[in-house]
Amino acid sequence: MKAQITVLAALAVFVASPASAIQRLQTASRSCAEVQSFVRANRAVIVQYRSARGSAPLLYERAVANSDVCLGNGFAEETYVPAKDKRNCAILVCRSTTDLRP
Repeated sequence: MKAQITVLAALAVFVASPASAIQRLQTASRSCAEVQSFVRANRAVIVQYRSARGSAPLLYERAVANSDVCLGNGFAEETYVPAKDKRNCAILVCRSTTDLRP
């Protein structure tokens, strides 16, 4: 019985502790420099942004600081998202080395 209480107490502490989740950032409310700085500081961030067409719901990308953050055999490739001050703000995203690119 004592062991069960200890296990339940440990489980309660584990469930109550905050999760270590990836940060999210809406690019429309930040300057390009702020977006890039936030990505570098957090190493990997989910960026949310509106499509250039404007009619689509929010789009998402996993922005990374460099290729070291890419899982497995991926690499960091430059892409662009809209920011508060720039239409094309450069960020890095992971791509698989198995992706064939012309």
